[in-house]
Amino acid sequence: MSKPLSQSQRQRLQFIESCLLWEGVLQRKDICEAFGLTLNHVTREITAYRKLHKNNLVYDPETRAWRIGPSFKPAYATGDPGEYLAMLHAYALSGEAAVMVTAGPAVKAETLPPVAGKIDRAVLKDIIGGLRRHGGVLVKYQSFSDPEPTERTLWPHALVFANERWHVRAYDSRKQRFSDFVLARILKARPATEAAAPASAADDRDWQTQVTIDVFPSPGLSASQQAVVAREFGMRRQGELWSWKVSMRQCLVKYFLLAHRLDLPASAAPHRRVALRNPKLAKDYAFTDD
Repeated sequence: MSKPLSQSQRQRLQFIESCLLWEGVLQRKDICEAFGLTLNHVTREITAYRKLHKNNLVYDPETRAWRIGPSFKPAYATGDPGEYLAMLHAYALSGEAAVMVTAGPAVKAETLPPVAGKIDRAVLKDIIGGLRRHGGVLVKYQSFSDPEPTERTLWPHALVFANERWHVRAYDSRKQRFSDFVLARILKARPATEAAAPASAADDRDWQTQVTIDVFPSPGLSASQQAVVAREFGMRRQGELWSWKVSMRQCLVKYFLLAHRLDLPASAAPHRRVALRNPKLAKDYAFTDD
């Protein structure tokens, strides 16, 4: 019985496959640079990989590199373009080569600058602590509707990344309801003294409820333009109509609408390329001052 692969070994094998998948070629120096290994160590890694998956790569003596085999089948990388592009996005944001370890050599990539709001390290640590122990966190929070920061006890149950910002989904003891709180607006935090949570994630109706949104190309577009938009969004034909149906937690609908400018009437968003099958959703899930 073969010995199970360690996490580090699996990561290196995933790297090998990603190089082959996206570059078509694997050079020992790529692995050396990514993992800080010696050439001899890398040679052993490639030999071990070939024993497991001999048809996945072939040696090219002319370039002294390994190339993707004609019957290549990934065993550690998914081969999904979305996975690779997500890695590229993370690399473009951070500039850290370590982010690309599971994606292969760092391809040149750029992205728009992220929102620069600073999240306090101590605040994040206490929020995560509250999440892990299912406990309350006393915070000083600067909402959009209050002129001054207010104190409240939050009972967090999840983190949410939406519209370029990190939020914590939590029960708010001050307003006695579940809401999203922007982490960068939490000025101070410490563990609360209350022993019992007034509500749990199971009580968060907007979190537990799924909503399906049906999106289609803007009707003002030509047939060829609608086909372009449909391909870009992964829409499917339903009779004569294009449709992209996506399900999400109810509390995330407002962020989805905002991200695709679906929160605005068509007259206020002339360059919008998609529309809601049910326009009433824009009114039902309109943003309120937070």
